[in-house]
Amino acid sequence: MKNSNNIYDFIIDHLKTFFYPEDWLELDLNFSKTELMTLLVVERQGEVSMSRICDAMNMPMSTATGIVDRMVRKGLLQRERSETDRRMVVVNMTEKGKEIIRHYKGVFGSYIEQIEAALTEEEQQLLYKVFLKIAAILSRREKPDDEQESVPTINKIEIE
Repeated sequence: MKNSNNIYDFIIDHLKTFFYPEDWLELDLNFSKTELMTLLVVERQGEVSMSRICDAMNMPMSTATGIVDRMVRKGLLQRERSETDRRMVVVNMTEKGKEIIRHYKGVFGSYIEQIEAALTEEEQQLLYKVFLKIAAILSRREKPDDEQESVPTINKIEIE
């Protein structure tokens, strides 16, 4: 691939601009990537089981348990018995966690608004398609035609 060096150089040259704007420095200092992703999963799904967190984050239960334990100690998440099934423990976001997510979604939302304002509708659609393709490639769901191979799937059985 002849453009790979150009893409690599571009990403390295602009990494700071895309991933480390000043507004995010505080976020980087206070939370790990997995903690932030866990907060976003819980915020998006509401009351959530540990197994759903594991599935959403693609990590083993032991790792997810450690992350949730840290976040409970920080006052961002709480564990409770499910109202629908008292045998099941679920994870919810605390008010402190909700406040943090609202803040950073607002920061991220302002970046999105700036991007949308600068792009035409056609450019926005193209950007969306490119992001979807990149996400598919990076998650190994889609490979270039010359690299297609069958990937075995693992079936998970939810045990609470």
